[in-house]
Amino acid sequence: MRKSVTKYVSSKLTEFRNFFRVRKATSRGDFSNVIWLIGDGRSGTTWIASLLNADKSYREMFEPFHPKKVNGAKEFRENMFVDADSKNPALKRYMASVFNGSLTNSWIDKELLSDSYEGLLVKDVFANLHAKWSVLQFPFVKPILLVRNPLSVAASKYVTKRWNWPSSPEIFLNDKALMATHLKGLDEVILKVAQRNDYIEKQILNWCVIHKVISKQFTLDEIHIICYEQVLEDPQREIGEALAFSGKKQNAELTPNKLRESSIVSFKGSSVIENKDPLTIWKENITQEQVELASNLLKAFELDGWYEDFHSPCMENILLSFAKSTIN
Repeated sequence: MRKSVTKYVSSKLTEFRNFFRVRKATSRGDFSNVIWLIGDGRSGTTWIASLLNADKSYREMFEPFHPKKVNGAKEFRENMFVDADSKNPALKRYMASVFNGSLTNSWIDKELLSDSYEGLLVKDVFANLHAKWSVLQFPFVKPILLVRNPLSVAASKYVTKRWNWPSSPEIFLNDKALMATHLKGLDEVILKVAQRNDYIEKQILNWCVIHKVISKQFTLDEIHIICYEQVLEDPQREIGEALAFSGKKQNAELTPNKLRESSIVSFKGSSVIENKDPLTIWKENITQEQVELASNLLKAFELDGWYEDFHSPCMENILLSFAKSTIN
């Protein structure tokens, strides 16, 4: 009991001190340079954020759109789609508090902040379907999309089901604007996923919707694409290219210790903690039948060329999906 009280008091004290440091930093314009790292949950966004900010020169804002951890985000549902042409004053006000760096709480800033920064790195997995709309409202923001093998993502979510990942296909079916545009003609496909009620397949569906929408809304000059598997293969190159897109200087070397460092959301059973191959650990929790369901879903969403062997990304096919973006 004493330890829990001490931890609570310490957390509140840190939150209080961060409030004043954020206010000073905002008034100085410390957060005028903004990187927005998005992607599906369990795709490695926390780890990639730490590599992008290896020199700690940017303030890292952790999941400001989490609907259960951040009060301001509670009025916006998970997987909320906002069409690029829509008006949403409430969301715009909230986004302004995120991108100007004024928002803070014990979830967003888990540790005591520094006295000054050169920019802001926002990491989130709950705002993918209104990313295009948000960037149009705040064009100074540099968006980076992290992509990872959908079976790796689904398997990791399965192991962390206690974190209550979105798993309701009906959310998409009930969104008339989304179904009439980017998901047009996929009603029956999504309905069958709902009927089968397979957790892994529902997470694959979530992955498909996120990447279908983003790839149809953004062109390659508007967003940078980075793949988890390619960062594992050549971190210096991949992180360097992402930083070049975002305009952030690379002032810190990605040392072996930094690359092996577990993130704050690593868990018992993850490849980092268990020292297992992150490219194949998904096979421990996914059946061959579920692999086939995933293959069929990716084909229906025209994303089957992204991970043809469910191991390594095919960058040519991924980039081609963005290059042909036509829906307004």
